[in-house]
Amino acid sequence: MIIDKSIFGLRFRSNAELHPTQQELSGFLESMKKEGRREVHGDDLSTYRELLKDVQVFEHHQMQDSVRQDVRSKMFYGVLIHSRFVNPALKSAVEQYKYLLRTLLALDFKKPAVFIQSAEKEIRTLNPKNQDHAVRLARLRDMVDARKETLGTLKRRWAALAEELSNIALYIRDNLVKIEQLCEASIVILVDLQIKRKKEDQLIEEIKTHFKDHLKDSLHQGPITKQYLETVKKDVGILSKEISATFREDVFALTGLYEAIHDHSKKIVHEIDTLMANFRGGKEKSFEDDRVILEQIEQVLVSLISNFHFELTAAEIRTETAYKDILLEKRKEMLDYVFELLHKERRSRSNRRKGEDRRRFDDPNHKGPERRSGKDRRSKKNRRKSLNLSS
Repeated sequence: MIIDKSIFGLRFRSNAELHPTQQELSGFLESMKKEGRREVHGDDLSTYRELLKDVQVFEHHQMQDSVRQDVRSKMFYGVLIHSRFVNPALKSAVEQYKYLLRTLLALDFKKPAVFIQSAEKEIRTLNPKNQDHAVRLARLRDMVDARKETLGTLKRRWAALAEELSNIALYIRDNLVKIEQLCEASIVILVDLQIKRKKEDQLIEEIKTHFKDHLKDSLHQGPITKQYLETVKKDVGILSKEISATFREDVFALTGLYEAIHDHSKKIVHEIDTLMANFRGGKEKSFEDDRVILEQIEQVLVSLISNFHFELTAAEIRTETAYKDILLEKRKEMLDYVFELLHKERRSRSNRRKGEDRRRFDDPNHKGPERRSGKDRRSKKNRRKSLNLSS
């Protein structure tokens, strides 16, 4: 199965010096959130880890025996795999965020600041002309300078960690937007399939051909009764209707799953955008405000990988005929076609802004308005089609 690597691919602008070793990360995830409680940091990822494991098991079984692959599993995990929502890179990004946030929160500004305040208060009471005071004064000043240097190091460390945390959040946010776009495009394809019914009609014709060939073979064995012929015609009619109904139900189920992934991703993107709009990255003495924002972003990321509700509404295969195996075979054939089309569309989508029929804003010789108007507008066949998911 070919997967779009541009979703949750390499994260650029990453500060590798801040990242933990695998041993450090594992130790953190197994550590207690709070003393006296059994909950560990890794519990936030348990639901997502299980889903990721289930997807990996499905892919392994699919490679081993695609013929006997359960249809409902094929639909459910097929959509999750295609959407790239279930992704080791996303799990890793959330783990990194949680680890680095705890590293940032562990930075102790209070201790050196309190010492500086106390020492400067004592310095104001000392008389430099007094020999004993002068020795004490020099020592205190050295200690204050050392604490100020410590504070400077802590602030630089804090700024670096805050920047890395914001980069991780934006990396996740940007990839969720890509998932939204992929889901929107997939829904358009599914709706188009249901409207045009080209593959559906092809499968029905294949069933009719199958039974025609069966009748021809039977004639070679001897005459067939009128009753048998009527029974076959009736079964073909029933199977044709059942294929159409099954196709509609499956498309509806797949569309619903894509919509659920789309809406969940969109919700998280909105929440990250809202929080990041107030993030200042250590500027203007915003340490406390940014700390609160970074902790809230962690809660959003935990919600992303734990509070999702993805369900498949597809029904089990049923038929009023004795040919359940034929109906199941055609259902699998249709699903194979659907996912092949979805993946093909994702791989082949080109940069639409390179087309000759696009706006002319980038043309150095164009001096008119960017938008087309009147006769200059694109032809109907090249007009943009919008997707309204709110209705």
